[in-house]
Amino acid sequence: MVLLSDPVSLSVVRERFRRWLANLCWPSRDVDDIVMAVNEAVSNAVEQTHPSAIGAEVRVAARQFAERDGGRRVLVAVAAGEYWSPEPDGFEGPGLLMIHTCMDAVEVSREVDGTTMLMTSARVPPLGFVWP
Repeated sequence: MVLLSDPVSLSVVRERFRRWLANLCWPSRDVDDIVMAVNEAVSNAVEQTHPSAIGAEVRVAARQFAERDGGRRVLVAVAAGEYWSPEPDGFEGPGLLMIHTCMDAVEVSREVDGTTMLMTSARVPPLGFVWP
């Protein structure tokens, strides 16, 4: 997804992720964690867009992957321009702490032209698994 760096984009990303996860038959108890983490990352990127960056974009990509035992995870990347800095040196705000709580792994990489946050969800059972 390529979204304008605008607060309106937040509702779009939440709705699309909920629909996508429903199509993957993702367990409903885990959907909110992923949606909240993605929403917070996109929100952070939008808030830190430089005022002169008219037409700035936030890019979101995601995919499901299966582990060897059939367990499933979602990998989500949120990328934005040079002004986004989700982890200022030595500081973790409440939004970033929430992302870390909602996801199993979070990595941030900074390049000259922007920042990317890579988030990996908690493991969920294979499709067709029935809880005992």
